[in-house]
Amino acid sequence: MSRLRPLFVTLTAVLAFATATTEAVSADRGLALERVAVVDHVSDGDTIEVGIKGRAERVRLIGIDTPEVFGPVECGGPEASASMERLLKPGDRVKLVRDRSQTNRDYYGRLLRYVELKGSDLGRKQLRKGWASVYDTQEPFDREASYRRVAASARDANRGAWAECGGF
Repeated sequence: MSRLRPLFVTLTAVLAFATATTEAVSADRGLALERVAVVDHVSDGDTIEVGIKGRAERVRLIGIDTPEVFGPVECGGPEASASMERLLKPGDRVKLVRDRSQTNRDYYGRLLRYVELKGSDLGRKQLRKGWASVYDTQEPFDREASYRRVAASARDANRGAWAECGGF
């Protein structure tokens, strides 16, 4: 029996993970294409935490990538985070917009959404300021062409990370 115990523990852990994953995916099916959420805090330049009907959710903005502030800090990471913190304050009500061309959640379990505040696309604002680059996804996303135009404009104007870090 003592030799079977590690196998039992492993199988129990695998089943628990599978159940939690299934519950998270099932819960996602109920999410609308657009949903209002309340900002809890900014995690970094492309990720925020919000409350949706009393439930905390991490949200990764679709279509943008900002320099890292976790692990090795990348050039422009703290500035990209500060830029998002200037755009969003705790308590702000934002609209989360799903893009059907993208999966509902990323590898880390974060919701993938466009985030809009008072009708303004915050991902586009990060691109315009030069603190984000367009994130290449397996499937093109709905706003990709406009995001690429805005990113090229920021690069050409030498804004944000283009000026501070020489680009991405």
